[in-house]
Amino acid sequence: MGLFNLGKKEEKNKFTSKVVICENVNNEILKIAKEYNIPISSLDFDILSYKTYIKFPGEDFTEADETKREEFKKEEYLLNPDCEIKQVYEIEIKKYTPKTNFDLLGEMKVNELYTFAEFIVSKHSKIRVNDIYHKVKKELNKKKIKNSLLIGFFDLMDVDIKKLQSIILVDEKLNSDFKIRLCRGIDPIKSVEGKVIYHYKMNSKEIKKTLLYPVREKEILIEIILPKEGKNGRDCRGKILLEKTPKDFEIPEILFDQKTIEKRKEEGKIVFVAKKDGYIIKEDDKFIIKDEMEIKQINIKTGDVKDAQNSDIKLKVKESDVLKEAIADNMTVETTELYVKGSVGKKTKINVKKLEINGQTHQESVIKANNAFINVHKGTLNAKKVKINRLEGGNVRADEVEIDLALGGIVYAKKIKINKMLSHNKFFASEKIIICEQKGEENLLAISPKRVLKDINVEELEKKIQTIEQNINIKTKEYNKLKKIYNENRHAINEYKRIYLENKKKNLKTSHIIIKKIKEFQELIKNIERFQNEIKLLKEDKEHIIETLDYLQSGIYNAKILSNTPWFAFNRILFELIEPPVKYVYDTKGNEGKSGFKLKFSGDLIKIVKIKVKDDICN
Repeated sequence: MGLFNLGKKEEKNKFTSKVVICENVNNEILKIAKEYNIPISSLDFDILSYKTYIKFPGEDFTEADETKREEFKKEEYLLNPDCEIKQVYEIEIKKYTPKTNFDLLGEMKVNELYTFAEFIVSKHSKIRVNDIYHKVKKELNKKKIKNSLLIGFFDLMDVDIKKLQSIILVDEKLNSDFKIRLCRGIDPIKSVEGKVIYHYKMNSKEIKKTLLYPVREKEILIEIILPKEGKNGRDCRGKILLEKTPKDFEIPEILFDQKTIEKRKEEGKIVFVAKKDGYIIKEDDKFIIKDEMEIKQINIKTGDVKDAQNSDIKLKVKESDVLKEAIADNMTVETTELYVKGSVGKKTKINVKKLEINGQTHQESVIKANNAFINVHKGTLNAKKVKINRLEGGNVRADEVEIDLALGGIVYAKKIKINKMLSHNKFFASEKIIICEQKGEENLLAISPKRVLKDINVEELEKKIQTIEQNINIKTKEYNKLKKIYNENRHAINEYKRIYLENKKKNLKTSHIIIKKIKEFQELIKNIERFQNEIKLLKEDKEHIIETLDYLQSGIYNAKILSNTPWFAFNRILFELIEPPVKYVYDTKGNEGKSGFKLKFSGDLIKIVKIKVKDDICN
């Protein structure tokens, strides 16, 4: 039936078929459904013919012959917004009848821009019919029209339909779903707006105002994105996809220190890169990186100093006025080395590798460091090695702690040395406590590995050893199996390798079976090495846990509490065993003289015994 051959008008409620000419097939089907009061799902259509109309700049729509169609496919027209394309379809709308011999089932997929579409043919489709190619193409064109996609334009599907036809002719069915690419338009290329990105600020974890920004060597600090004009596209419906022209952008002049910052021109951008670790600051309107900084104060006006604890950066805070805090309340400081001339405020958080505070810490401050010196400590400190001039109610957890004067503090450490002990302190050690001079009462001096090592669970460690031993046994069996295979086959593989190398020299092809055997043997060696390494690591873990258990269980019997001067009365000596969980307590009377205490077996009993302190243990 030719175009514009409209057919007969049907009576209402007795619809059989109708021929229409339209641009939108879905609208016509909907009209019929409403007019005859029938569901859309009960309607189908056939494409009788179609025409493509093209509009070039300054012209009206005209029907496109082959020459015009090819002309329109040139980029200068396809991407020109003044050029348009549309199609008009002559279709016969009819009642849907289930297909017994041919039914193309599957899923239509169209991307967001409508520049690409594909149809996933279900393996349950009925396709084994005569003239597969034309029937499949006809059905796919119907699906394209229903999705407003042009037919006979931007097409990709011919090659895939022929592949599908070949499969059906050979296998007589589809064994799996089959993908047919329907069409591909032209994706637009996005325009790039010019802008400046200050990466060193964006890398900060919080939006809170920051004074100093830590940066790492080779880190991109600032990036100038240069504007770039994009390109229009056209979708598979024939619609132009316009891309905006970027706004005018003036490239800013950024001054920088060439010794510490490098400027590089890259494609589409200019970047400024750090040459070293440090803090980036703007000094005399010029960016510079410094690895040592001096500032008067860190407070709400300056902002936090963060994320530099793993760089080689030193920071000195100079404020020493006793009425002002060098680091104010609620501030955070994270750097490599921190030197504070004054004091630290309430709820301040410090995380550094090396710390020196010549003022005092607030009781609500929290500090973490590797090595720390604090003049007067009242807050909470976690460190490895600590020196404190005056401990006043502060809390310390470390490996080694030395305190000049202690009053009302709590300390957990492997080794503790107190030069002058006043009253109301609590000291928990796992190896040794040394008191150089006693001046107070009501102190608790305890050897307690459990408290020092944060309540390590002996039972869990023992269970972990059992699990490790089971894993070692399993992996050792696998290792031995592989090793046996290796020993049984290595001579044969060496011969295969010799043949392969000889053939290689002679430019001869080696049998794929030999190459496969060599590759399998190489994989075998890798697995042997992997198991060997895993067994080694498991044994190291086991040894480490055994050492920890040994330290926890027996180390307490070597631990000592020593005083270089006579004991005051009313100080408590405590030894806490882990297994069994027993406490041994001795309260000093004041008549012990210069002495120390340790645990000792006496027959089947364990008790605290006094030991002599002969030398000057504080020098």
